[in-house]
Formats: sequence, C-alpha cells, structure tokens
Amino acid sequence: MPRYNLLKLITFCSLLLLIISGNSAYAQKKLSIEDDSLSVRRVPFRDRDTTMALSDSLTKTAADTLKAFAVADSVAVSDSVAVADSVAKKRGMLEFPVFSEAQDSTVEDFSGPHKMIYYYGGVKVTYGNMGIEADYMAYDVDKQTVFASGLKDSLGNILTRPVMSMDGQSYNVDHVYYNFESRKAKIKNMITQQQEGILHGENLKMMADKSINITKGKYTVCDLDHPHYYLKMTAAKIVTEPKQRTVFGPAYVVVADVPLPLVIPFGFVPQRPQRASGIMFPTFGEEQARGFYMRDLGYYMVFGDHFDVAINTDIYTLGSWNVELNSRYKLRYKFNGDIGLTYSVDRTGEKGSNDFFESKNFSVKWSHSQDAKANPGTTFRASVNFSSPSNNRFNATNINQALENQFGSNISFGKTWEKMNLSINALHSQNTRDSSYVITLPNITFNVNRFFPFKRKNRVGKERFYEQISFGYGATFLNKVDFKAKEVKDPDFWSKLKAGMNHRFNIGLPSFTLLKYLNFSPSVQYGMNWYFQEQHPEYNEETGRLEYKRTPQFSTFGVSQDFSAGLSMSTRIYGTFMFLNPKGKLKAIRHMITPSVSFSYKPEMGTAVNGYSVYRYTTKDGETHEVEYNKYAGGLNSPPSPGQTAALSFELKNNLEAKMADDKDTTGVGTKKIKLIDNLSIRGSYNFLAEQYKLSTLSVSANTTVMGKIGISGNMTLDPYSINERGQRQDVFQAVQTKGKSLARITNASASLSWSISGEGKMEGNDGAEAARQQGGGAFGSQGANQNSGGAGIVTNTEQMSYNKIYYHPYTGEYIPGGWLYYLNPAVPWQVGLNLNYSYSKSYSYANEQLQTKHNHTQTLSVNGSLSLTKAFNISFNTGLDLTKLKPTTTTFNLTYDLHCFNIAVMWVPFGQWESWSFRIAAKASALADLLQYRKSSSYWDN
Repeated sequence: MPRYNLLKLITFCSLLLLIISGNSAYAQKKLSIEDDSLSVRRVPFRDRDTTMALSDSLTKTAADTLKAFAVADSVAVSDSVAVADSVAKKRGMLEFPVFSEAQDSTVEDFSGPHKMIYYYGGVKVTYGNMGIEADYMAYDVDKQTVFASGLKDSLGNILTRPVMSMDGQSYNVDHVYYNFESRKAKIKNMITQQQEGILHGENLKMMADKSINITKGKYTVCDLDHPHYYLKMTAAKIVTEPKQRTVFGPAYVVVADVPLPLVIPFGFVPQRPQRASGIMFPTFGEEQARGFYMRDLGYYMVFGDHFDVAINTDIYTLGSWNVELNSRYKLRYKFNGDIGLTYSVDRTGEKGSNDFFESKNFSVKWSHSQDAKANPGTTFRASVNFSSPSNNRFNATNINQALENQFGSNISFGKTWEKMNLSINALHSQNTRDSSYVITLPNITFNVNRFFPFKRKNRVGKERFYEQISFGYGATFLNKVDFKAKEVKDPDFWSKLKAGMNHRFNIGLPSFTLLKYLNFSPSVQYGMNWYFQEQHPEYNEETGRLEYKRTPQFSTFGVSQDFSAGLSMSTRIYGTFMFLNPKGKLKAIRHMITPSVSFSYKPEMGTAVNGYSVYRYTTKDGETHEVEYNKYAGGLNSPPSPGQTAALSFELKNNLEAKMADDKDTTGVGTKKIKLIDNLSIRGSYNFLAEQYKLSTLSVSANTTVMGKIGISGNMTLDPYSINERGQRQDVFQAVQTKGKSLARITNASASLSWSISGEGKMEGNDGAEAARQQGGGAFGSQGANQNSGGAGIVTNTEQMSYNKIYYHPYTGEYIPGGWLYYLNPAVPWQVGLNLNYSYSKSYSYANEQLQTKHNHTQTLSVNGSLSLTKAFNISFNTGLDLTKLKPTTTTFNLTYDLHCFNIAVMWVPFGQWESWSFRIAAKASALADLLQYRKSSSYWDN
C-alpha cells in the first residue's frame, strides 16, 4: 500500500475515535463525580479536610453541568449510585479491621438501630499497625468504632486491662474507644513508659497523627500503680514525630498524695540521648564553719562521641569556693580515661576572728588505660593522684577520703620483645601528715629474660648438667627527688635531685640432689652500680665540725661492684604419732619440719675501687684525726658494705596437724584433719668472718586458725647478745651474762587476733518450711500466704516479706498449733569482724648513773560489722578502741533504707576529730531526682 494511503487511513481512524469519545464525555464525567463524592466516606481522618474541600468543588461542578445540559434522568442517577455503592464496598473490605476469635463467645445484635458485635474473652483486633487486646469488645459495624475494656470482679476491682499497641509500643489502659475511619481514640487511664519515667494519663485522646492529648496526667519514675511521688500535670501532649517528647503546661510535685509548693509553669520530657549537654542541678546546705553552701552547680558538655567535660563549683557564704573540672574520653578498642582538676580557696570561721583560717588547695587526677588489642607488645597506663597537703581535709566527700594520708601516682610505658622488655615510669608518692613528697622521673627498667646458652637445640638422651646454666640481665635507672612542700622555693632545691643506675647479672647454676632427700641449689650474684655525683668530707675550722659536701648531679661517673656466691639446701621431715585407743576422738598427730640451710660468701668489698677512702684532718686544737668514708654514700644505690662475709643462714619451719574422728560420718571410721599450727618458724644467720656479733638476731613467727573462724598470728625478735650497765649492746651472749637464766632478750614483739562470723540467718531445727512445701502452701507457700495472713495482712511468701509464720519451734522442734511469727528473716545477711592487735618494744636510757628500761605497749581493738534487717534496710559500722590509752578510734555508722523509689542514707561519726553526720533522702532515678531530694548535714568543721 502506498505510504500516502496509509497516512490517510490513520488520520480517519483518529477522527472517528475523537467523535465517539466526545459523545460519551457527559456519562463518564457524571459517573466519576458520583464515585468521588461517595468515596469521601472511606478517606482516613488525616486527609478529611482536603477531601471535603474537593467534594464541595466537585458537587458544584456537577450541578452546573446538569443545568447546562438540562438532563434529569433519575434512573441514570440511580444506576450510577448503585455502581458507586458496589465500588465503595469493594474498597472498604480492604480497610476493615480484623478480629480474632474470642476465647469465650461472640454475639451479633443487628436488631437495633446499629449493627453490633460483642466479643467476650481474649479477643484481639488489628487495623494496620494498630492493635488492641482485651477481654471484652463491642464493635459498631455502621460507625466503624470499637469499645474495649477489661474485666472486674464482684467488688469492682479491675482484674484485667486492655493493651493497646501502636507502632510497636504498648499502652495499658482501663478502656478505649477507637474509630477505624478517623483513626482517633478516646482512652481512660493509660500508662506509658517515657525513658526511665512513667506517664499516667486519666483522660486521653489519640489523634490521627499518633499524638496524644492528656488531661490530669502524672509523670513519675515510681513503677507502682499508685506512685509514691509524681509530677502532676494539668495538661500535656505526647508528640511522636519527628521525635517522641512530652510537652506539658503548669505542673506541681506531689509526694505521698501531698502537693508540695514546687510548681513548674511549663516543661517537656524529651527523648533523651545517652549523652546530652545540660545544667547540673546543685545541692544546698549549711556548715557552721563555712556557712551556707551551694554545691555541685555546673554544666555538662558533650563534644562528639568520644569526649565530654563537666565543670562544677561549690560556693560558701563565708568565702570558701572551689572549681572542679572532670573530663572523660574513650576510643573503642584503643584507649579510655578520665581527668579531674580541682582548685579551691578554703576558709573556716569569720574573717578577723581567732578561729579564722584560710588555705588554697588543688588536686590533679588522671586515669588512662590502653586496650590490649590496640598495640600488642606496647602498653601505656596512667594513674595520677596529686594534691596539696590539706586538700582532702577540706574537700573530702566521705570520712574514708578525709582519713587518707598516703597518695601515689604512676605513669608507665612498656615495650615487650621476644626475649626482653623495657619499662619507663614516672612515679610520685606523698604523705599529707608531714607534707613530704618523693618524685621519681624517670624510672627506667630493662630486663633480658633468662636464657640457657649451652642447651642443645636437638637434645639426645638425658639433659647434661651444664645445659641448666642460665643467664639473665636487668638494669634500672632512677632520677629521684625527696622534699617537703615548704622546700620547693629554696634556691638549692634542685641539689636534692639524686640519680643512679643499677645492673644485675643473674647466673643460674644446675641444682642437684644428694641422698635422695637433700636438695641443693648453688647461686652466683654479680651487681654493678653507677654513680653520677660524689661526696667528700671537709673540716670546717669555724664550726669545728666535719661537713660532707656533694658535687653537682652528673658531674662525675663512678662504679661500684658487688659479688657473692652461695649454696642452699632444703628437705622435709615427717613424723606421725598414732593413738592406740580406738574409742578416742584423737587418732593421730602429724608433725612436718621443713629445714633449710644456706651458705653465702662475699669477698672484701671495702676497697678504693668501690669508693672507700680515708680523710685526714687536724682540728683547731692541733689534734689529727682520720675518718673512713665512701664517696658514693648518700646516693640512690648504696655501695657494698666493707668486710668479708661467710654466713650460714638457717630457717626451721614447723607444721602441726591432728587427725580426729568425724562425728558426721555414719560409718564410724571417718576422720577429719584439724590444723593445730599452720606455721611456726625460726630463722637467723651466723657470719664466721665477722669481727663481732657473729650471730644475728633471731626472728620467730607463728600463725594458726582456730575453729576455722579465729586467726592468730605473732612474731618476735630475739637478741642473743646482752647489754652493759649503760644499756649498750655488747659482744657477750645473754646466756653468758645471765649465767644461763636467759638465752636471749626480746627486743620487740607483736600479735594479732582476728575473728569474723557471717551467716545467712538460717534457723536451727525444723522451721516448718519443708512441710509447707510438701502441702503446696502452708508457711512458705502462696496458698498458705493467703490462708494464714488473716486480717493482719501478713504475707508469708519468703520472697516478698522478711517475717514468716512457722509451725515448729526453731530449737525444740515442737509443733505449734496455728503457727507463730518468728521475727528473724531467714535471708538476712550479716557479718561481724573483730581485730585485736598488740605490739611491744623495749628501749633503754641511762641517766643519773641509773639504767632505765622502758617497755612500750600498744593495744588496739577494732570492730566492724554489717546487718541487713530486710532486703531494703542495711546498717554497717566501723569502730575501735585504743586499749592502752582507753580512747575510742574513729567510729562511723552508715544506714541505708530503700523506700522502693526513694533512698535514705545516713552517715554518723559520733565523736572525735571527724565528728559529723549527714542525712539524705532522694529519688532513685535521675529523672525528678533534683526536685525530690532533701539533705541535712553537720560537718566536722563545725566542731
């Protein structure tokens, strides 16, 4: 076909289709108008306003169109309505709610003006992302509404409550009306969780946008149905988009149903992130010495995901104040730590008065730890606690911190290789009692692990003796300064700096056994010290005294060496004594003796190579004197002492056990071991090459445990040499001096006794618990709890209450009809501990040609304990008594009481330097905790 004819055919068909569509335009337009006007019924509520406007415009268009064409075909209109109804029903079926089958029954009632369906027992309806579960529902088919409620007993108490869910969040309600078309709901008494808080609403209306309007609401963190305290909100609104938050109008605090004069004009409860910047609410109180105070007022700032800072201050009306900065940082799988800086001006008393005192204090705290996986083989840690001497005295947060007088810091870097390791440390220690400080910077330690140079890689046969020879090496470099706080400003402060280095060469020799039971271990030690300054004596003619002057640090280099060798032997000896009486409880006594002897030799080290020299000088009187000195003395590492040593050291350990008949064994032949003496040892040494005092003092120590509860330990030092008439030690044995009446003198001794007992408060004898369990109730069962509580309201379930009704006497086992209350909680944890310490020392003084012996005794008794009267009520204490001075030591009492959603804490120091007390009651949860707390205290500064 020619292309021209094909084009004519296409044009003709197009015109024909246009004419046909134009003649049917009216019918199509009318049908679409009727359809749109009917479809308005099924449009959700959130789009109703827009759809209704559209309906009005469409209706007006339809009227104008009908007037223009003058068409009034009622049949056509009827037909179109019929078509619209069928379409509407088809669309509505897709949006109808879905009900589950009721567990009890379902009743349909279409006789009245409304088509109703009633559901009884465990029914659930779902409509999109909304769901309701209840024991009773009434569904209005025409209005597309449902009413859901729970069940009540004959007294009107609610047994079950409906649960409404929306977008994965559940709400407990009393009853609810829900319109499936408008997606609105009216709710009575709904409870919902808001972070750690709980929101109660009496009258609520849920809108189509999922927001909730509330009147007569309560915000609380108490999880009871009737909370102990809450924030009463006159009106509130929960908004879920874009984030969930609760906005409320005027509100006031209610505690125990009593309104408090704490009014908030408006506020909101946001969906809080885990870390958020904000103001830290202060606490208020009074101290007599420093006046009224406001503590912990500050601001918390978040910087990204790994760093935050908190700045807070304390202000006192009599002029004291402090500023504290705390910061935390953390990088997961790398490191974490925290930093604390404090500066304070502390004043006690009024300015101009006799008791006025002012000091300025500071503290620096830093803690840092590195994750082990971050850099294997390398470690970096920090624990810094540095402060002014009186900082803890003024700024302590508890009595234990105020009593602390020793502080220390350590910043360390470590590197480990396969056979060696390196450690670099910065150390600090201080004593607040005498304001002394010791700073070591740096402390470098390098070690080479022990290695066996002669060991064969591929050994064949037995190990040869020389393969057990080992070597090791260690070195330490120290740079230390020891000073008092007041000496920092001295011009010669840096002259106190001391440095030194120590080298240790460890040589391990093979051990061996003789006569099967004697174990021998030889040893060799070699050490070397490096010195970087010297001291030399000089005679001062003006004062007539010999003075030692030190050269500047790192002005010289010196070396001292030390060498020793030794051989030690150890074995064990057992002895058992059997009792022949078969009916006796004591069956046997076993004595184990562990003797050890070692011999060591050290050659003469008091040589010029090791820094020993003689200084000769002439006094003003013309007398010539000589003094032997060591130019390296006074440094960090002491030079080796002069003189040869060939010493025999000995130690004798004893252990004594008894074997007793076991009364609990039913066979009659069972035994048990009882330790009589855990350890009794005596040790000393004898130097064959010493010019005098060849025998050292003897040290005796012992410890044992009695009945598994009482620990006893003691030690004493015995001097085998006597004293002369002036109380001076002399090279004469005490046995010779006293002609055998005394073998040695006791120079000092100490003993301690510790006893502790704890328990679960379990009752002796038959308490009726087992019988109650077998009966399925009784004293400890749930049925027995309901049956036996009576009008007293006593719940006997042990998981709920501390007191229990029992039916058998706890000691005699006698049955008690009706039971009785036993006022001891079987689950009470308690603990009591006693520590008795005694020490003795002896000293001599010679005056007026008389020798006086002074015996120094010190005895202290300390007692600590804790008791939980209930699971919520706890008491602990710590006290003591100086038995020598008959004065009590620092005594503290602590009491805590958990009132479900409140905590009570009481601390009391009844007497002494730190006499004080504090009382605090506050909400447990952080929400509302700043509003719902009360503090009252008396500081030790008020004494």
